[in-house]
Amino acid sequence: MSTLKKAIIKIYKNNGKSVEEVECAFNPSQYTIKSSANYKEDHSIGTDVSRMIFLSGAQKEFTTTLFFDSEGEVGRAANLREALRSPSKDSSSVKPVTDTMKKIASAVQVSGSDHKPPLVAFVWGNLNFKGVITSVTETFTMFDPFGKPIRGKLDLTIKEAQEEGLTKKTEPFESPDRTKYRTVLEGSSLWSMAYEEYGDCEKWRVIAKANGLLNPLQIYPGQVLKIPALQ
Repeated sequence: MSTLKKAIIKIYKNNGKSVEEVECAFNPSQYTIKSSANYKEDHSIGTDVSRMIFLSGAQKEFTTTLFFDSEGEVGRAANLREALRSPSKDSSSVKPVTDTMKKIASAVQVSGSDHKPPLVAFVWGNLNFKGVITSVTETFTMFDPFGKPIRGKLDLTIKEAQEEGLTKKTEPFESPDRTKYRTVLEGSSLWSMAYEEYGDCEKWRVIAKANGLLNPLQIYPGQVLKIPALQ
């Protein structure tokens, strides 16, 4: 029986030398990935329609909403009843959601050592979206009797970005012109590996053939697969 995998936000600090992982309290109900290309309008005299001049390739933008709850329905209700019975008692038993939410929200701020906001990655199943947080909105919707937030949501926007030093350190498999090996992770598939390695999920057959796999679904976490160079 498979266990539920929680979404994780990785925050790369010190130019990628250290990674802080923040586990989401609840997996998102949905997320959106928008692709856009940059064009410049050329307004020629005597024409009604502008000519579009391509400037740069498509850049993806990831948006989602994450929900946070201090301890869940049962635990929170019990703590609130206890606090209401003894209003003078310290409310430390009711944990605020601000601590976890601020770890994510702080990634929009400039890091003292890096002199820029850190690179982040939203990891959930086959999704590994890397970029920088361009927008984050914290909304608190429930409080304990002492005004401490115990439920909230976080609207998050990540714009796709790559950092050369970090990419070389944490993604040693990005070059398709040489043979290498990688370990299968929980939730990985030949399709996702092919997309990460070659930029084309249809090339999963290349990996399957190199490893003698007749069934692309028969891979398991911890298995080491050969990733052949593209000819």
